[in-house]
Amino acid sequence: MSTITALSDDEVTPHVAELFAGAKASMGKVPNLFRVLAHAPAALDVYTGSKRFLHEGVLSPQAQEQIAIAIASANGCDYCLAAHTGSARAVGVSAEDRASAQNGRTSDPKIQAVLDIALAVNATHGQASAPALETARSYGLSDAEILETIAHVAINILTNSVNNIVGTTLDFPKVERV
Repeated sequence: MSTITALSDDEVTPHVAELFAGAKASMGKVPNLFRVLAHAPAALDVYTGSKRFLHEGVLSPQAQEQIAIAIASANGCDYCLAAHTGSARAVGVSAEDRASAQNGRTSDPKIQAVLDIALAVNATHGQASAPALETARSYGLSDAEILETIAHVAINILTNSVNNIVGTTLDFPKVERV
C-alpha cells in the first residue's frame, strides 16, 4: 500500500520545526497529522494558521470541537474523531455531548444550530443548505458564527481527507463510533 509517511523531527525544515515546537508546547506532542502535513509546509501552514485564527473567533471552543467531531464522523475519519473527542473533553464538553456530536446532536440549542448548518455544508458543499441557514438564523446565530462554522467545516474536510487518504497512524486514544 502506498502512503505518505510521518516525518521525524530530524527530517523537517526549520520552519516546520518551529511549528512542531509549538505543537509540543500546546499539546505535549507533535500529532502524526502534523508530521504527515510536514511534507508540504504550505499545507501545514494552512492547517495551523486556520486553526489558530478560528480558535480566536466567535464560536466557543465547545462548539468548535463538536463541529470537528460531527464532521469527522460524517466523513469517516477515525483520526480526527479521536483527536477532537479528546480536545472536546479538555474544553469541558460532556461525555454525552461528545458521543451525541458523532450523530450531529448536542444538548445546547445554539450549538445544535451550528451542527445542523455544519453537517448540511459538509454533505452538500453548501448547495442545499438553505434550511440549515434558516434554522441557524432562527436560533440567533450571527453572520460571523455562520461563516466561522463554514470555515471550520472546510478545515475539517482538509484534515479528514488527508487522514483518510494517507491512513495517518492514530496517536490519540481510539474512539468507538456510536
